[in-house]
Parts: sequence; structure tokens; C-alpha cells
Amino acid sequence: MNGLILVGGRSTRMGADKSQLSYHAKPQWKYLFELVSDFAPTYLSCRKEQQHLFGDTPLLLDSFEVGPMGGIASAFFAQPANSWLVVACDMPFVNQRTLEYLVAHREAHLPATVFRHPSTGFLEPLVGIWEPTSEKWLRETMAEGEFSPTKLLRKMDIQGLACPDERWLQNINTPDDCEKVKTAFHIYQKSNQNGR
Repeated sequence: MNGLILVGGRSTRMGADKSQLSYHAKPQWKYLFELVSDFAPTYLSCRKEQQHLFGDTPLLLDSFEVGPMGGIASAFFAQPANSWLVVACDMPFVNQRTLEYLVAHREAHLPATVFRHPSTGFLEPLVGIWEPTSEKWLRETMAEGEFSPTKLLRKMDIQGLACPDERWLQNINTPDDCEKVKTAFHIYQKSNQNGR
């Protein structure tokens, strides 16, 4: 299994590259890279013009640029035999316990293991383990012009894991979201001293 941090989004609503925002006293991409690297050899999935932002960190270029599905597909097309532990860079509450739970409850017989949001019931495709069997689904779905990983999960009949902490699945998209999350995160961090 390899790790994949999705940092290739254009962050248009945020107005700043979300991978560079800091919630853990370091850029979010670096926090997640260090976190995921404890579980698997890890790469950043980015656009070509972002390469200079990440130093000598291992990169996999997104050759499609159609959103997160393009980043996941690019990883599989580069290394189709590997499973991928995928985390999006705009999810600041993902921590060590998140990934430990995901790995411990991995459903390797399915194309993907992801969480189901406890409030909405929606599947969260961008904190999960995608297996090699999902590669053909990705290829076929993208060829049909569909680029929603959530719709793909439904197509693959993934039911999702019950998520013990819905904050793990919270993402940020706007400056207002960012400020609210920074405030909430400090409170959350104090109540989860064992998290990373």
C-alpha cells in the first residue's frame, strides 16, 4: 500500500492554496505527508505547476486535472498493482487515529474502504483506501465523462464504514471555513490529546 495526499485542487473558493494552510504549526501538506508516511510510502498528487512548492517530497503528477478523481486515477495508472491510502489536503481533523481506524477496518475484498458520514449518510471518498480492483472502474467511469468519486463509490456498491468521529470528515473550502476550523481545532485538539 502507498499513501497519496491530494494537493492538486485549484482552491478557487479559498483564494489560497489549501495545501499551504497551517493548522498544526506547519503547512497542511507537510502535516499529512508525515502522518500518512507512518503507514505507507507516500506521495503528493499535484499539478505540474505546483511542483516547486514541495521541495524534494515524492510527487505523482495529476495527468488529468479533473478534480480528485484525476489524482487517484493518475496514481493507479502510474502504479496499478498498489493500493492507495488517500487523504485530501483540505481535511484538517484527520489524525493518526483516523488512519489507524481505517486500516484496521480495511475491506480489501472491495474496490475501496471509505467512511460514511454519520450525519448525512454520504460516503467520503477522499479519506480512504482504494484497492487495485478500483482501477478499471476509474478508467471506465472517466472514459464516460464522469469525474465524481462519490458517484463512483455508489456505482461500485460501496456501503462505507461507520465513522466514529464526524470531524474527521470535515473539509474546508472558504476563508470563513478556515477561521472557524482553526478555532474549533484548538478545542478539538485539547480533547483528543492522543491524536496527531
